[in-house]
Amino acid sequence: MQRNFAAAIAQIVVFTLFCVIAAYSAVQVHDLQVLVLDGNRRVDELSTTVSRLRNELETGSLQIGAAAPAAAGGDQPYARRFFSDAQWEQLSRPGNYITFHTDRRSVPGAVEGGTIHRAAIADIPGLNPITQNAADVSDLYSYVTESLATRQRDDPDRWVSDLATRIEVNSDFTEYHVYLRDDVTWHPAAVDLTDPKYAWLRGERKMVADDFLFYYQLATDPQVDAAHLRNYFEKCTGLEVVNDHEFIVRWSEPLFTSISATLGLAPVPRWLYGADEDGQLYDAAEVGRRFNNHWYNQMAIGVGPYRFVRWVPGGAIELERYDGYYGEKPSIEKIEVVVMGDATARLNALRAGDVDYISVEPNQYATEIVGGGTPEFGEGGNLAYQTYQGTAYRYLGWNADGKYFNDRRVRLAMTHAFNRELILAQHFHGLGRLITGNFFVDGPDYDQSILPWPFDLERASQLLTEAGWVDGDGDGIREKVIDGVKTNFEFGMVTYGYRPEFGAAMEHYRNDLRSIGVVMNIEPVEWAVMVERMEEKEFDAYTGGWVLGWESDPYQIWHSSQADIPRSSNRVGFRNAEADRIIEEARATFDPAERTRLFHRFHAIIHEEQPYTFFFSGLEIGGWRRWVQNVNFSPLRPFDQNMNWYLEPHDAP
Repeated sequence: MQRNFAAAIAQIVVFTLFCVIAAYSAVQVHDLQVLVLDGNRRVDELSTTVSRLRNELETGSLQIGAAAPAAAGGDQPYARRFFSDAQWEQLSRPGNYITFHTDRRSVPGAVEGGTIHRAAIADIPGLNPITQNAADVSDLYSYVTESLATRQRDDPDRWVSDLATRIEVNSDFTEYHVYLRDDVTWHPAAVDLTDPKYAWLRGERKMVADDFLFYYQLATDPQVDAAHLRNYFEKCTGLEVVNDHEFIVRWSEPLFTSISATLGLAPVPRWLYGADEDGQLYDAAEVGRRFNNHWYNQMAIGVGPYRFVRWVPGGAIELERYDGYYGEKPSIEKIEVVVMGDATARLNALRAGDVDYISVEPNQYATEIVGGGTPEFGEGGNLAYQTYQGTAYRYLGWNADGKYFNDRRVRLAMTHAFNRELILAQHFHGLGRLITGNFFVDGPDYDQSILPWPFDLERASQLLTEAGWVDGDGDGIREKVIDGVKTNFEFGMVTYGYRPEFGAAMEHYRNDLRSIGVVMNIEPVEWAVMVERMEEKEFDAYTGGWVLGWESDPYQIWHSSQADIPRSSNRVGFRNAEADRIIEEARATFDPAERTRLFHRFHAIIHEEQPYTFFFSGLEIGGWRRWVQNVNFSPLRPFDQNMNWYLEPHDAP
């Protein structure tokens, strides 16, 4: 009865989807692009609902008239098959903080095998699993390795089991007792294992509790370039290994962020990263320093569904499905990520069938999809696309520790001089919404009552004059005496050298700034160089972006304690005592309403101080060959992970 009722719900949703599409086709409006975006968002939402209903029907986990359980319970026929009897007993026994997956990687009817070719905009900066603080590196590791538990991609409030079968948490969230799976093996190292030099790396190795202890030791070691991680463990008093498959994490005080920090622990093998290339273990005092430039840093290793094969810097990254993976294996056998810096080359490769999936650029969306420049995207064509809302936002970052932007009035002037609305419309084709703060624009922590500062060159000029930047010699460039030296207001803007829309936006901005006596020199660089310059604070200003997590924690980017730490995420040197107090209080607050109240006040401070000129939260566009099936997107990063996609048989074009 329950299954029939659920099937009826799914049919109703599908019929509603059809009606929305039909109504959408019949409506005529003056702005086709706005209509397409709105229609896509509605289709996305309904498609997600249909997908979730289908998954729950197939797994037997559909709850009618009741919320999903907070912990595992009952014999769910699909999830059950990936656990031994003992593991399932641990998972389903009351008192477990985590539960089982109700989504699937290999959907019914999926074709097994094949290689998906994806195009990347830029090369990754490196593969060290701890020191690299870049979204694309994190995205790669989402295929290669796993953590104790994760948020389910189609239901992010649900913490589900990965490497742990059970996590018991005490009443004040200061102690987490972790029970690991006992059937997880490390991938083979990505070296020539027939070479006698690497004989020490041969043979199967099991994942054990020490692998998580090693991760914690590296993340908290001041010698390791991991300031972006270290702040999350400041209140962690340690990790105690009980045995190979059991350990305890303790915290000095109740912290909301201890939940994600603990459940997100990932293993790092001491036997690999704690040794030199000949297999000799480093002295304990040397491990952290050696780790930053470890000999294995151009390779990756993990315990996830895909194993790393090779990385050709500037060329491609190859992954292949790991036969020894403990859980449900994805359908696609191999993933190849090919670096293509030129947007036209990426689209041409998609048209030709040389790649299967790309991220479509805003100007391409306007001309090739909405404008019909690539007919294959139309009805019956070989290409498909979808827009989706990611949690990333774009901004301009101002170095408050430099000579130009250490005054709030100057930073505010820069914002008033940046014609955000027009630039978003002209150079990004309206694919986004202007923002005023650091939280996800559709989340509760973002204060919708705070409106963007308007484009106002007159006000910008006034603020610069108030801050002492004036054109005293009549040459058209403002200047100021700093430390006894007359200094022209001429600064550099580091920007993405591989994103033409950002280049065009900065040209527009440069012209407006020049009209009020400010000279901006545009400095386009490749991604790896840009990451290095941001982390070393070798910039006056830069175009940046952050991909947000499901829950807010401003500490890493905004707390004053992070401003003077080398390679931290507080790259612009933001320091504010009230903001620090709010960040610290929010970390110790578990009540959602109170956290939102605190974050709204934080949003207001950021808006007034303008450490960033917040730009927009963008809509992303994925484009793919129609032989790629079950393409779906998640509010969690990586948004376009292809773990449950599959490839229909097809001939090469």
